[in-house]
Amino acid sequence: MSKRPFLRPLPRVSAAVQDFLSETYLESVESGRVSLRALAARLNVSPPAVSRMAQRLVRQGLLRREGACGLVLSELGERVALRAIRKRRIFEVFLVEKLGYTWDEVYPVAASCSNYLDDDLVERMYAQLGRPTRCPHGDPIPTADGRMELPSSLRLDMLPEGARGVVGRIASQDAEMLRYLALLRIVPGVPIQLVSRAPFSGPLRIRVANGAFFDEHVIGNELAAKIWVEGVEPNDEAVARMQSRNGRAEDCHSAR
Repeated sequence: MSKRPFLRPLPRVSAAVQDFLSETYLESVESGRVSLRALAARLNVSPPAVSRMAQRLVRQGLLRREGACGLVLSELGERVALRAIRKRRIFEVFLVEKLGYTWDEVYPVAASCSNYLDDDLVERMYAQLGRPTRCPHGDPIPTADGRMELPSSLRLDMLPEGARGVVGRIASQDAEMLRYLALLRIVPGVPIQLVSRAPFSGPLRIRVANGAFFDEHVIGNELAAKIWVEGVEPNDEAVARMQSRNGRAEDCHSAR
């Protein structure tokens, strides 16, 4: 995705269009390609509904088709998406820090309200909050001029045994999952280590910092795939084994 600044005033679009463009942007970051089916799942609508909206946005110059079922944001569409993502994530921080919401409560509130908030109001919130760079789930907040830096990170389930780092972000809005992760103290900023993995896609044993001590937990691959780790310090022998098994080390970037 390009990281061009906001060069001119952006068009006013509906909340539904902002959501559509935002989820298109996020899906492209996470998956590399945006299919109608994947976008429909993110928006909780039918593929035909996504197709109809896509046709409309293509005519408006916010989107373009890629192949039979793929979608790509135009430069203008990307700028609109980043503005909406910025507002949503700033509002999430505001809900947690000023109104006492927990991180598992903020997403539905922010998703339903943030698109209707005045831009100046959101920027005042941002200043009052001390200009945060991430939302409560660890996702980066786009800058006011339309840039979003994606820190280098690896999914926990992709780490070699013995590797350690810091939880960067949690790629989920599932409230039950977020509550469970909070119970395990698996939250952004906390040191974490992959101790071992059972064979045949078995569960992972991890070590999580808890004050001056470390707690050990066993979690499944589905949950581990939602945890992105930054500043990874691998065990060299483990990396060699992983590279030999996979052919190459995988390095992924993502954002909510």
